[in-house]
Amino acid sequence: MLRQQTKKLNHVNEILIDSLSNLVEFRNMESKRHIKRIREYSMCLGKSVMKLYPEYELTPEKLMQIGWASSLHDIGKIAIPDSIILKPAKLTADEFELIKSHTTKGAEIIQQRVRLNDRAIFDYAYDIARHHHEKYDGKGYPDGLKGDEISIAAQIVSLVDVYDALTSKRVYKTAYESDKAYQMILNGHSGTFSPKLLKAFTEVKPSFEHLLDMYHDEE
Repeated sequence: MLRQQTKKLNHVNEILIDSLSNLVEFRNMESKRHIKRIREYSMCLGKSVMKLYPEYELTPEKLMQIGWASSLHDIGKIAIPDSIILKPAKLTADEFELIKSHTTKGAEIIQQRVRLNDRAIFDYAYDIARHHHEKYDGKGYPDGLKGDEISIAAQIVSLVDVYDALTSKRVYKTAYESDKAYQMILNGHSGTFSPKLLKAFTEVKPSFEHLLDMYHDEE
């Protein structure tokens, strides 16, 4: 009975997270497959990190929790005006500062408005929403965390979010091919990532290409 109740509560969590993430995608005019890709990429990269670097103490259960929590990484964007979110041109400095605030706004929304019975998913969701734009060299935002001050969960979602952004069409850019996106990430085009994370990313390159093909955006 306890197992059945836990399974039912987990299903409720999944429905709630899916509903919230679909709301964010609709608000940002993004494909419904964006969140699915982020979730699948996160678990795929996480499995590679778990295999290569046991010091991070990842487990299959933690990877599943990180995967679901990653769905809420951009929930703070619902607090950003349409004129900025949907602007088909380069943002001004002030507009970019406002966009950056989706990290702290997202963490605040999760802390004050999202109710999940799974504390681990809640904690991961808060951390990922706030820290998925931190960079390994300390040049990210909003807290300027450096190195492993950034949780491995936030590091994972940060990299897969960049990969998905590079390989997806946006109002301000066309999509890059997977190979090009892969090289851009390795070359630091989108900020610095941990050498360990890049190694794990290299190991799953074919898997990422398969997932991109499986969940590609429909024209």
